[in-house]
Amino acid sequence: MSEFSETPAPSFGALLGRGILVTILGILMIVFTYASVLVADLMLAVLMIFLGVSILTSGPAFFGREKRTWWMIVVGILIILSGFLAYLFPLMFTVYLVYMVAAAAIIGGAADLVAAFSKQLDTANRVLAGISGVLGIALGILFVLHPVISAFSILDVSGMFLVAFGVIAIIEAFVVRSAAKKA
Repeated sequence: MSEFSETPAPSFGALLGRGILVTILGILMIVFTYASVLVADLMLAVLMIFLGVSILTSGPAFFGREKRTWWMIVVGILIILSGFLAYLFPLMFTVYLVYMVAAAAIIGGAADLVAAFSKQLDTANRVLAGISGVLGIALGILFVLHPVISAFSILDVSGMFLVAFGVIAIIEAFVVRSAAKKA
């Protein structure tokens, strides 16, 4: 038997169940956006606390060797404190996360604009990079100006994607079942 053996195809029930659950989750995110923001914030807060404890207890490994230094202890403590603050003040944490996304969008947009004006890309790609850069900067500025609305918008769009992926999984389940009947 080869090292790269074929994995069995997912069953009809597994695909259908996944599709239904993802669709329901997407609908819940759209309908209960505020609760979704709070749940996401609390999950990230708990994740940060566990990450900080993990850094304190085991330390990160570089090239297979544990590396524990005084600054890793400080980082672990800061991550734990940030997790507790995120747990105590979830909406403030949401605004902070939106500002981080905004900064990433502005920096990414600026990088795309720089790439658009470089001579290394052909004309079509330069135009697309320029459009992407302008849209990234505009999105970042919009997120900075309206962080709470942006957080809700991010979750609503994520919910829409989940609904779309769920419907696709349901369709895929029926296609797999149909193919299995024909075989």
